[in-house]
Amino acid sequence: MLTNMKKSNFGWVLVLALSLFPVILWLLSSPFSSRFNGFAGSAASFGQVFGLVGAAMFAVNLILSTRLRFVEKIFFGLNRVYYRHSQLGQVAFMLLLFHPLFLLPKYAGGSFFQAALFLLPGSNWPINFGWLALAGMILLIVATLYLPLRYNFWKVTHKFLGLFFFFASLHIWLIPSDVSSYLPLRVYMLGLSMLGLSAYVYHTLLGKFFTKKLHYVVKSVRLLNDNVVNIVMEPLGPELRFKPGQFVFVSFKGKGISRESHPFSITSSPGEKNISITTKKLGDYTDKLDKVPVEAMAEVEGPFGVFSYTLAKNNRQIWIAGGIGITPFVSMAKSLKPNGDYDIDLYYCLRNEREAVYLEDLKNIAQALRGGFKIIPFYSDAEGFINADVIERESEKLNDKDIFICAPPPMIASLKAQFLAKGISKKLIYSEEFAFN
Repeated sequence: MLTNMKKSNFGWVLVLALSLFPVILWLLSSPFSSRFNGFAGSAASFGQVFGLVGAAMFAVNLILSTRLRFVEKIFFGLNRVYYRHSQLGQVAFMLLLFHPLFLLPKYAGGSFFQAALFLLPGSNWPINFGWLALAGMILLIVATLYLPLRYNFWKVTHKFLGLFFFFASLHIWLIPSDVSSYLPLRVYMLGLSMLGLSAYVYHTLLGKFFTKKLHYVVKSVRLLNDNVVNIVMEPLGPELRFKPGQFVFVSFKGKGISRESHPFSITSSPGEKNISITTKKLGDYTDKLDKVPVEAMAEVEGPFGVFSYTLAKNNRQIWIAGGIGITPFVSMAKSLKPNGDYDIDLYYCLRNEREAVYLEDLKNIAQALRGGFKIIPFYSDAEGFINADVIERESEKLNDKDIFICAPPPMIASLKAQFLAKGISKKLIYSEEFAFN
């Protein structure tokens, strides 16, 4: 089995290779000396490169958004896919924004009038398609960064990305350029564009027909404390097969709750017939989950994720949960067997004991296992924030243990940095965080 770092790096290298390969073909299409002849010619060449790479990245990004199994595998986790998806989208947008600006010196010819004609829509529809694509992307970026959009509305607006990429593809196909005159470059860009558009149609437009979903019915909804909701669902057909620690996307069909699909960690064990999900009230959607009616229908997509102790290298492990980050560890703890080979310390980090959920369940699991699993509550109100020194003192030698962290992103980043400073290999550190919920 490849390590988590090797897999995630392979995915990133593959994405960069697909995005940068058009540059090689572009360089082969004409002599290099003719590309960078004078300021205007050099600027135009850079503009062409920015356009090719930006369009290729856009196409690859549409493929990354599909949740396809092979995409998750090469990045070693869907959370990493979405993290790279966000990064790639930002880079692609910047490149496409600079594309027309670098072409301006050549096509404006030093004239403000010609520059205005170049920057404004006109009778040249291949150029107009390019401007439509860029204007649409600018509107979406501005809305995402500066407007407080609700999650549902944000998802709807992002569905238009495929439409804007379609306009960008028309611009690439129809504009007189190296793409139209050099067959290898044309074939590559057309092929990659078609893959991106096919991914968009498959996932965004026709996802409800092509995406495999299991059907469940809600059997119980209960508050574990003021802010944490647990929902138990019973299968109406085939049962979900998953590894402890994985998550699913669930959409509920009930009065007063949106039918949008959202990710939730599974808190039941693979041996249970019913599946249980647990989440904290953090926004418009999750604030209403305690109102989901019993007997409501639910569609479950998944499982996803590689955050599971069963995939680790070592049986000696450290688990660190921050707040609601306890949820994947609940599933993992429930799946442990008495007299097993595992030696696990679970640090449950909270502000105080009142925030704890599943604490008694975890203590009972530890007692029933008769060794090999220890639960260590850590309350920041009394002890400050947990750090690598505290964990090393309690759990002793860390260099031969796999470390799992599920917590808010700042906590994950801080602990990772501390562990790396102690000489612990990146290959032994696994983390789960969601920036796409």
